[in-house]
Amino acid sequence: MPTNKPVSSRLAKKQQKKLAQQTALIIFVTIVLILGFLFLVLPNIVRVAFNVLDGDVITNSSDNIPPQVPILNAPVEATHSASIKISGFGEAKSEVILVLNGEEVEKKTISDEGEFSFETSLTEGENTITTYAIDESQNESLTSRKYNIILDTESPTIEIETPEDGSSITLRKNQITSVKGITEPNAKVYIGGRLSFANSEGNFAGTYSLIEGENKISIRSVDKAGNQSELELTVNFAY
Repeated sequence: MPTNKPVSSRLAKKQQKKLAQQTALIIFVTIVLILGFLFLVLPNIVRVAFNVLDGDVITNSSDNIPPQVPILNAPVEATHSASIKISGFGEAKSEVILVLNGEEVEKKTISDEGEFSFETSLTEGENTITTYAIDESQNESLTSRKYNIILDTESPTIEIETPEDGSSITLRKNQITSVKGITEPNAKVYIGGRLSFANSEGNFAGTYSLIEGENKISIRSVDKAGNQSELELTVNFAY
């Protein structure tokens, strides 16, 4: 009776060889797929993820906070010069807008130190000055404190009530004479160099010590804007 052992042995070896080839193929394909995933698919996934995260960061970090309200150095209340310097402090690198009499007249970038200044021209009479700031995200601050500045280019008038120009005064008891008059309200009045002040209606009064003979009394008025006028009285005195 013939035996089947050699046939079975050859068949088993053939199947083992085929199985080994299939296993090698599966390992090769698996390696290729893993490498493809690592070098092609994964980088794209990471890039997309970072783009999404970046979008979220940009959205969440948007600047909605307005800049600091500019702070102005208090300007003069009145001036006789049409040109005036306006300065102050604000948020560095934001833009500050100067508003003069309700109109935006100039814009400047605040320095890294937080300082700014403008040179602007006033109109005769009362002027209003204020500012506000805009940052890089176009957020606007509230307006700063409003200041009123008077441009006054007219010299004050002076009217003397007593003594009369050219008058004569006698007796020692009248040697210290009273000088009274009217000028611009709240002006400084210098009577012979001595300072006095006019009241809110412009009335002023002071004294002057006469010497025997002819006395020339200078009266000078200086208003809040720095304009001034001067006149001189002649008064004769005898003991």
